[in-house]
Amino acid sequence: MDTHDRCTAEHLRPRVVVVSCGGRKSTTNQDVKIPAGDLYTGSYHRAARRAAEALSQGGQRARALILSAMWGLVSLHEPIAPYDLKAGEEGTVTGDQLRRQAAALGINEAHVTVLGGRAYVDLARHVWPDLTAPLEGSRGIGDHLARLADIYRRDQPAAKPTTSHEIEKAAAARQAEQAAKAALKRTQYVTTSRLTFGPDGTTAQARLDYPGRESSALARMAATRRLATTFGITTCSLHREARAIYTKGTPRQVARFASALPRILEGAETLATHAALLYGRWERHPASAQHLEDVDTPGRRELARRFREEAFEVVVETLLDPPECIEEAKVDLAPWDQVDVLAGGIAHYYWFDVADSADPDEVARHLADTDRSQANVATAAHRAAHATPGRDPAFVPEAGRAHQPSRDTGLRPRDTTGKHDTRPESEGRQLAFFGRRVLNAQPSAVPPASSFTKRPSRLRR
Repeated sequence: MDTHDRCTAEHLRPRVVVVSCGGRKSTTNQDVKIPAGDLYTGSYHRAARRAAEALSQGGQRARALILSAMWGLVSLHEPIAPYDLKAGEEGTVTGDQLRRQAAALGINEAHVTVLGGRAYVDLARHVWPDLTAPLEGSRGIGDHLARLADIYRRDQPAAKPTTSHEIEKAAAARQAEQAAKAALKRTQYVTTSRLTFGPDGTTAQARLDYPGRESSALARMAATRRLATTFGITTCSLHREARAIYTKGTPRQVARFASALPRILEGAETLATHAALLYGRWERHPASAQHLEDVDTPGRRELARRFREEAFEVVVETLLDPPECIEEAKVDLAPWDQVDVLAGGIAHYYWFDVADSADPDEVARHLADTDRSQANVATAAHRAAHATPGRDPAFVPEAGRAHQPSRDTGLRPRDTTGKHDTRPESEGRQLAFFGRRVLNAQPSAVPPASSFTKRPSRLRR
């Protein structure tokens, strides 16, 4: 065979891209069979699939197959049952089984590219010794993902904006994407229904639902009732709807509260998490051994959980009524005995005005997207949307506050001069600011987990 014939034969060889299977699957029910292309949901497998699609484009298309540790070579549309097995473990498909499958598919002489780890490449080499493995030599999963990204982005270079109009358009698109992600993240704390106007068009109501764990949902509901008074609206709950609160007020009040509440809860949860991180640092410090020597692992988890719950309550109270100063942590007390100092200090340091947390654009969208079943709703919505904020006493900041209002809930140091210091402050410095005395604390009495009694909630008054 001359050179021309060899080149022609090489060109006529079928091309196959083999993608390794993944550990994360869409279902674990082994009695249900679903297409292999829909079974694997892990980020690594999805990245490999994107790279396989990129390699399949061009002058000569390639066939994509999945190398399953249990079932061997399967097409994307072949139904298979879920399993829990990785290549190299006992029960993995053998090289002889793969050779028989390749012969049945007519690809035992194909030009094969394998996208997967070393175990899958070694398994495929039983059939195709001269296969191509772009991920060989990678140092870990991060390097694998980077190489896969290079493959599926190689033929799709992003066009960089050049004109000022294109730059502004790209910036606006990025901001819209970030805003959408932030809004989606806030739905884990509370979701709001559409506003419904009353018969006279001067009042409106909305339903608030609280997802997540029951304890977290109840804490956020209690915080909602406390925050509602700041916005001048009333709340009520129904016994058959344990995780829902109905709010009622003027259309503008309800719209502002619906916009502000998710942001306030997000900020409060973030500050409570800062306090929990401080507790975790103390728990890992050698000084905590004397405090926790008689507490077993479940008891420690219970103490940490209760600390986090009370920290959230303290944060909400501090945001609503910030004190002039916070006491220093006492060296002879453990963190669970001074939640007010630790969580209150963090909330005081990163205070933001809850009454000014609503986004004006979102308020306008809430007012526009309402149940317009009443005849005079449009007039009421127009009047509410153009109301002057200063004329609504429900939204006048409390007298004596030393802070200028802020439209965002970003965490930043509190400045008693009335201006916010926007200098960056690392989390380590911030935690050390409040925790350096706690880490050197002396032993104090630790209540056993079985007799741990939570003090009355500050929020459920």
